[in-house]
Amino acid sequence: MIWKSFGFSIVCALLYWLVRSNLHTEVYIHDVGGLSSFLGVFGTLYGILAAFVVFEVWSQYNRISALIGKEAQALEQLFRLSLYFRDERFAERMKAGIREYVVCVVEGNFRQLAKGERNAKSGLALRKISEIIQSIEFDDDHDSIVFDQIVQHYGDVAQLRTERTNESRNRLPRFLKYFIYLASAFALTTFLVMPFEVALYGLFSAFVIGFLQAMVFQLIEELDNPFKGHMQLTPAPFVLALKHIEEDY
Repeated sequence: MIWKSFGFSIVCALLYWLVRSNLHTEVYIHDVGGLSSFLGVFGTLYGILAAFVVFEVWSQYNRISALIGKEAQALEQLFRLSLYFRDERFAERMKAGIREYVVCVVEGNFRQLAKGERNAKSGLALRKISEIIQSIEFDDDHDSIVFDQIVQHYGDVAQLRTERTNESRNRLPRFLKYFIYLASAFALTTFLVMPFEVALYGLFSAFVIGFLQAMVFQLIEELDNPFKGHMQLTPAPFVLALKHIEEDY
């Protein structure tokens, strides 16, 4: 991301130099006061818009990350509850069902969610866990209480999966994304034609603005779809939960 931003900022500096050389923007230095007033108003509005968009995608990224962790913990807790049910065969079936579900999630590696689609295999694996729970037979109050807890926690797992999937498929509205990019283009163009008396200051300003805008663009793209790119979320919490189930119980 940093190298791409440096490359874009160098291009912006070159564009500034070309504009200055061909349009001789330095001769309009007497208009710098008006341009500064314009940039003050426009820059404030642009800063608020950019901050809002980055905050929104960052909040969504954090929500998805939290849901992934909660779902993995809920699976481990579901298996832990199955141990209170006095049936070793049921506990082994539950472990196998959870293992199958986690394997589907890990093998998919959220690639379907990156495309805005659901992982059908993990959904089928989750339904198999419900079938295992439905097959339980008990004849005393202790097992009845444990059964109610297992059913409740399975519902929690299913709810967390639904929330994670729905949240993961959400994307910024195209209009909002295009709007921030168009506003960025206007801001950059204004700096490219800014009549700096000293060319070095103009080059530096174009370089810095280009770098910052490139970083903002990449952050928006990375966080808007957190299942691809350099900041992608992984199913590591599910792997860790399965490891605990396999080794600690």
